[in-house]
Amino acid sequence: MNKDLSRIYFPITATPFERSVYYAEIMPCAALKPYIRCFWGTPGQALCRGHSDGNHGIVIPDTCMDIIFDFDCESGRVSGSFCAMDENSYTTAGKNEPALSSTFAVRFYAWSAALFSDWDFSGSKNKAFEPDGFFKGIMRDLGERLFELDSLEKRARAAEEYLLKRLSLKRFDIDLMNSVCDVITSNGRMTVGEICSKNALSARRLERLFAENIGVSPKTFITLVRYQLLWQEICSTGRFDALDLMYKYGYFDQPHLLNDFKKRHGMTPAQAIRLSRGGFLQDKPSLSE
Repeated sequence: MNKDLSRIYFPITATPFERSVYYAEIMPCAALKPYIRCFWGTPGQALCRGHSDGNHGIVIPDTCMDIIFDFDCESGRVSGSFCAMDENSYTTAGKNEPALSSTFAVRFYAWSAALFSDWDFSGSKNKAFEPDGFFKGIMRDLGERLFELDSLEKRARAAEEYLLKRLSLKRFDIDLMNSVCDVITSNGRMTVGEICSKNALSARRLERLFAENIGVSPKTFITLVRYQLLWQEICSTGRFDALDLMYKYGYFDQPHLLNDFKKRHGMTPAQAIRLSRGGFLQDKPSLSE
């Protein structure tokens, strides 16, 4: 199979249309497109300028992993975090006081982060770590270099150069990729047993592959991909036809679909659509909507 699943699967955030003087995304070069969803961070016009952001943001399970670099322009300090796979959404508090700072991040697809890492991801789900814990030397070799650059574009190009050298296809596993492809192309409808049977894998090997390379079980990954594909369709159309979506994505009934979406997204589909188009969490309607 083609190892470039980015051509058939393009995960999105809770606010995929967001672009501002404080946030932007840049697509990676062609060589890294199969492995990196995007680079994101503070655009050049806002680098190291004081700003106040009182809004709260929501982070949903986008089936991606992020290395986030934070740059304190007053102290010259570079800090960072590696966010592994999340199963549920959470909110982040905005900055209430102006700060001279900027951010740059690398967003990996769930199955590709391991190709740049020194360790496996077993037990990493729903957690954040020091980047060096999984990507040895990255804070010194990349983080400090990024701080010296004066635009998001320059930072993205520097990150590409570094990541291309770090990419190790020795960890590429065709059984894992075939299984991930099956999950995506079936709209998250395939069971663990069906994946094992199709790819001639034991359940134990499949569990190990997903734990080491993605950090979640195959069953959890299936439910997250199904939710993410559901969200992509709802967000792109701005409509929520529960009956059609229930059949397309293999939910037992309408309550099953709604409960799963609310569990992952933290709100109803109607609220999620509103937020994706510019609403703020503090303005969201009641959960009875």
